[in-house]
Amino acid sequence: MRHIDPIIKTGAAVLLFVCLAAAAGAQSPSKPSPIIDKIRIDIEDGVKDTARWENIARHLIFLKEGERFSEKGLFQSIEALKQSNLFKAIDIPDPDFSARDFTLVFRLTPYPRIKNIVIDGGFPLLEKEIKNVMTFAAGDAYKPETLDKQTGYIKELFKKEGYIDPEVEIAGKKDPADGNYVVDVTIEPGDFYGIRTVDIHGNQAFSDSRLKIRLATWQASLLLGGPSRFVASDLKADVKTLQKFYWEKGYCEAEVESNVEKKPEKADVDIDLIVEEGPYYEVDIRGNDFYWDFTLHNDLAFYEDGNANDFGLKKSRRAMRQRYKNAGFLDADIDTEDENTRQNGETIRKLRFNITEGPRYLVRAVNISGNRSFTDKRIKNQMLTGPPGWLADGQYDPQVLAEDRGAIRSFYRQNGFMSPKVDSKIRRQKAPEDDMISVDIDVKIQEGPRTRISAIGIKGLSKTLAEKIRSNLPMAKGDPFWRQQVENSGDIIAARVSERGFPHVKVDTEVAFTADKTDARIYYTVDKGPYVKMGETFFTGNFKTRRKIFDREMDMAAGDAFSLSEMLSSQRDIRDISALESARFQTIGLEEKQKRVDMLAEVNERPPYFFQFAAGYDTRRLFYLNTGIGDNNLLGLNKQLRANLELSQIGYAAEVGLTEPRLFGTKIVADASIYTEEIEELNKDFGVRNVGAALNFTRPLTRHVDGRLGFSYDFRDQYRTDDTPIPPDEAEQYEPRAVFVTAPSLIYNTTDSFIRPTRGTNTRVSVDVSKGIENTLDDFVKYRVNARYYYTPIEWLTVALRGRAGYIDPYGGDDLVPDDQLFFLGGTSDVRGFDENSLRVDAENDPVGGRTSLMGTVELRFDLGWNFEFVSFYDTGTIRDPNRDAGAGDWRAGAGIGLRYITAIGPIGLLHGWKLDRKPDESPGAFHFTIGYSF
Repeated sequence: MRHIDPIIKTGAAVLLFVCLAAAAGAQSPSKPSPIIDKIRIDIEDGVKDTARWENIARHLIFLKEGERFSEKGLFQSIEALKQSNLFKAIDIPDPDFSARDFTLVFRLTPYPRIKNIVIDGGFPLLEKEIKNVMTFAAGDAYKPETLDKQTGYIKELFKKEGYIDPEVEIAGKKDPADGNYVVDVTIEPGDFYGIRTVDIHGNQAFSDSRLKIRLATWQASLLLGGPSRFVASDLKADVKTLQKFYWEKGYCEAEVESNVEKKPEKADVDIDLIVEEGPYYEVDIRGNDFYWDFTLHNDLAFYEDGNANDFGLKKSRRAMRQRYKNAGFLDADIDTEDENTRQNGETIRKLRFNITEGPRYLVRAVNISGNRSFTDKRIKNQMLTGPPGWLADGQYDPQVLAEDRGAIRSFYRQNGFMSPKVDSKIRRQKAPEDDMISVDIDVKIQEGPRTRISAIGIKGLSKTLAEKIRSNLPMAKGDPFWRQQVENSGDIIAARVSERGFPHVKVDTEVAFTADKTDARIYYTVDKGPYVKMGETFFTGNFKTRRKIFDREMDMAAGDAFSLSEMLSSQRDIRDISALESARFQTIGLEEKQKRVDMLAEVNERPPYFFQFAAGYDTRRLFYLNTGIGDNNLLGLNKQLRANLELSQIGYAAEVGLTEPRLFGTKIVADASIYTEEIEELNKDFGVRNVGAALNFTRPLTRHVDGRLGFSYDFRDQYRTDDTPIPPDEAEQYEPRAVFVTAPSLIYNTTDSFIRPTRGTNTRVSVDVSKGIENTLDDFVKYRVNARYYYTPIEWLTVALRGRAGYIDPYGGDDLVPDDQLFFLGGTSDVRGFDENSLRVDAENDPVGGRTSLMGTVELRFDLGWNFEFVSFYDTGTIRDPNRDAGAGDWRAGAGIGLRYITAIGPIGLLHGWKLDRKPDESPGAFHFTIGYSF
């Protein structure tokens, strides 16, 4: 048997192998299976690093040298070799079973791996989109027979994106250096179907223009340079958009269908949208004294979901009834009158909801009886039903009362009462108000005997281990007996034993009660199962990442007691390695209950090298250019090396940095950088040259809180940007200075998005302790707080709030703080409506900074659709404690509006702010062109 395909032919090979073994055994029924003298593994096909492959294979084979041959072990071994996805051929030569002992030979041919996937010609689709439809990735086994399938997947992707007949070629090129492959994907998208026309038919209530402006397909047909691509998914979304628009406008039975006429010879399509508007709904709600019409309109589901077959109407009635029931109107009745009429050639469906509210049932009193062990207050604390109070109106709901009875029973069971009975009776009587009924509730409790734990025994473990586990259980001798807690404790015992190398542990629970049910003796019998050690861990697909990067994420070493929780934790940490795109794991030997469990990991690495380039304009930097290069997996060590350069009309900044995501194997992220910059911020009469180095450490403290500690050394040179003489009392500021800063900070973040947050909080508190080297000007402590809050009450509106405060406290005996260290406000990033840094100015309109800064913002962001966002804002702030008495420290404010376009990397916006307290000779306001959110 030579080079047997592991999937198709291995079964036949094993069957023949087993038949030979059975035949040998049949000749001498009493003769035991032969002993395996040696297991020889031959790695074929000229594969390099044969020792590594032999080691992996040996750990996948469950048969052992010196042990007797077993059919089960052979089946398990070959199945493990197949499931590993490492070997493309498995060959087991026929052994001589007549011998007392024999050599078992496995001839294995490993799969070569895919080193990289290179895509050429995929524009306008992103490389990631193309790779997502492929069934293999870099690092996977190279299987030539799968290449043709990828061609079909990629063609189908491009056809969905509107291309008529895309051509795709995929070829694997072998690297002679290591025998692995680079997969080249060449794509010729060819012509695409362009949208020539978009027509709407059947629309009587709304004009074509009012409907078309909502359609992505129609917008695409207007693009300059010719028609845009026809994308079927866009049309499908447009149909839903149009239908939903009709429903919201009162045409709740509207249906929209599409018809696409493709013309391959002209490479264009004509789209027809056929609208069946149906009747217009006029809704009248009567009889509702308790709720406003506006409130009940929120229950009308047909405005959101339509009303096909009157499903929306039925859903609306149910929602109204439930609303009234929740408020205590148990007898509320809702019926509808339905009438179709014609007005101005249009069908009107008049729906009238006639509501008979009936009396409102309110709880006047809750009386508890039969509770010998607990006070009335503790019982009532388990209930949602109760008389009116601060947090509730006291409405009576039978369903809630039933849930309260269940809550009381659960409370008693948690406290040792195994069979409590809880009944309730209600007494209704007319309240002084005509539209109310008072309800008195009598809750009767039969506690029954209370059971306490008199003993907890753990069998099958050493006395020391049993006592250690028992002391950490959530129950102890003398505690109330609670069956759920008894079961949970059994799971805890199993988990504690499992972590000591017994993953197949079983725990049986037995409870013995006294005749009067007042005492319970709990016995746990532990069957530890076989002791299991952690074996070897093997990685494939890591062409650059070094083995030690994976090893430091492993919580177990070879030979340690196997722990399933530590295994899962290790796998999670490996997946989190920033150099990896993904990782897949197999555990070998766990399911088979072997004495050793090995782990096989197939990893896919991210492309390590990156280049970034951006150019743009905003009102803070004016025209700018930004570029960066780097390696995300430096020397295979999962470290990032980067170099960034920014050039703008206000100066330049350059940085070279190194990031270590796991400092000394901990969760601390360390970042070191050296930098230089020369910045002349707008409207300031000075600039700053800066050369320095920084070292920052960041560690997550909780799920939402990060702690950070930074150190920096700056060599600063402040200089004048005009010919104005330097005042004598400021001369020291304009001498070169060296500064060392220690900056601890805390960041609390619960926002839902980094690019476009709509919910959550982001707060940062920092303290910069600055120390001047050979000067006292930079001896100060700078305190800063920046808090942001985002709230989205309705789908199309986000409310964004911001508060920011800063204070500089000199400690070196010199109250003068250099201008380049002071706070300034005004401009795009804080108080809009003012020029950059010009919230507080002197008599010559030069910006004035201060040691105290306070500002706040309220911003409303309206989603207009089509990736546009309208914004209105109010900003206010003040600068105080300046170096010189110039300008005013009053609160200044600006308000304005703007429009943003949301891109994949953030919004681009044009805003205008007006000064609300404009002073003589001041401009009315200012325009602000922004890239990204200011907060």
